[in-house]
Amino acid sequence: MVAQLLLTILSALAAVRGCDDNDAHNHGKRPTPLIPLTPPSRPLEWGDINIIHTTDSHGWLLGHQKESFPEPNYSADFGEFASFVQRMKDIAIEKDVDLLLVDSGDLHDGSGLTDGYPAGDVNGHDANRFVRQIPYDVMTIGNHELYNYNVTLDMYKNFVPNIKGHYLSSNVNITTLDQEENPLNVPVGKRFAKFTTRKGLDVTALGVIFDFTGNAQNTTVQPVADMIREEWFAEAIEDEPDLFLLAGHMPVAKNKWPLVFDAIRAVHPLTPIVILGGHDHIRDCVQLDERSMSLASGRYMETVGWMSLKFDSCELEGGVTFNRRYLDANRVTYEYHTGRISTAFDTRKGLRITRGLKALAKKFNLDFFLGTSPRDYLKFMAPYPSEDSLLSLFIEKVSPTLNRVLLFHPRPPRPAPSQPPSTTRARPSPSS
Repeated sequence: MVAQLLLTILSALAAVRGCDDNDAHNHGKRPTPLIPLTPPSRPLEWGDINIIHTTDSHGWLLGHQKESFPEPNYSADFGEFASFVQRMKDIAIEKDVDLLLVDSGDLHDGSGLTDGYPAGDVNGHDANRFVRQIPYDVMTIGNHELYNYNVTLDMYKNFVPNIKGHYLSSNVNITTLDQEENPLNVPVGKRFAKFTTRKGLDVTALGVIFDFTGNAQNTTVQPVADMIREEWFAEAIEDEPDLFLLAGHMPVAKNKWPLVFDAIRAVHPLTPIVILGGHDHIRDCVQLDERSMSLASGRYMETVGWMSLKFDSCELEGGVTFNRRYLDANRVTYEYHTGRISTAFDTRKGLRITRGLKALAKKFNLDFFLGTSPRDYLKFMAPYPSEDSLLSLFIEKVSPTLNRVLLFHPRPPRPAPSQPPSTTRARPSPSS
C-alpha cells in the first residue's frame, strides 16, 4: 500500500525538471512561462450556445510550474483562468450569444493547496474560496468530494450556499442534523436546475455521478438506474427545454450516461443534449446521436474544454451543429482566444485570485524546499529500463530503500475519521 502510494507521488512528479547544484532554487510562481509556447492554430468557432468546461481540477489552481515538456502548456493559474472567463463573457456579449461555464467535479485531493491544510481544518476549504469566485453556471459533485464526511459537510454548508450558479447532486445525499439535532437526509446540492440564458433559451440541467461505492458513512450515492425511475426525475424532464445540459462526474465513453440519455430521448426525441463528463482524467468526445455531444476535458487544470452549438433553424426539426476544442491551459492560449495581451488581459478579480492563491501557498508552507532530482524521470516517455525511466528509479533505488524503512519503522494505525452522531446510510428520498 505504501509502495503504491509512493509510486503515485512519483508519477505526479514524472516530469520534474532537474537542476545542477549551482542553480538558484527559485520555485515561486512564474508570471509567464519561461519556455516559448506555440499559440493556437485557429480561432474558436462560436455558436448560439457556447460552453467552457473544466473537470477534475484536484487543487491545481496555481498552474503547472515545472519547465520540462509538457508542463509549460498547463502553466496558467486560476486567476488567469478567471480573467479568461471574464474576457470570453465580454466577447459573448459582443457577439450577442450565450456563454455557459460548467465544472464536472473533483475539486479536492491533488495539490498542496487542497491537501496542505493544518490539523483541524478541512481538505479544500481554503482553496474552494477561490473556486467559488468563478461564475460557474453549473457545477456537480465528484467522488473526491465524498471520501471524507467532513469534506462533504463542508461542501454542503460552506461551498454550495456561496456559489451563484447551480451546484447539482442529482443522485447524492448527505445525512446531517437539523436545528433540533435530528438526522436530516438531503441532497448535497440540487437534484436538477432549470434556468434561462441571457439570450432567453431554456436549459434543464442535471448533475450525475457514476455508481460510486467508496463514499463516506452518512453520504449516499444512488445508482443511476434507480435515479432515472424517481418521480422527481420524470417531473424534471417532463417539460421540453431548448437544451438538456447533463453535467456529471462520469466518463463519457462508457458507464451510465446512456441510461440518462435514453430516458430523456424517450420523452424528447429531438431536443439537443449536451453531456459534460469527467473522472477518467482524459480528453474525450462521444456523440450518442446527431443531436447530442459528449465532452470530457482532462484533468489537473491542464485542459479547458470548449463546445459550441449552432441552431440551423428555430424549428424543432432544424439541425444542430456542434463544435468542440481542447484548450491547453496557459496564458498564451488565453490571450490568443480573447484577443488581449499583457496587462490588457488581466482582470482585477483574476489578479486578486492569483495573489490569494500565492498567499495560501505561503500559509501552507508549500515553498519549503525538499531537494532537487538530478534529471527528469519519465513514466511513459522513457523506455524501461533506462536512466530516465521512473519505473527503473522506483524498482532499483526507491523500493529497496522503502523496504528497509518499513522493516525498522512499521506504519502506525490510522485514527478513525470523525462522523456525525447519526449512523444512517439513508437512500436518497424522492421527496428530498
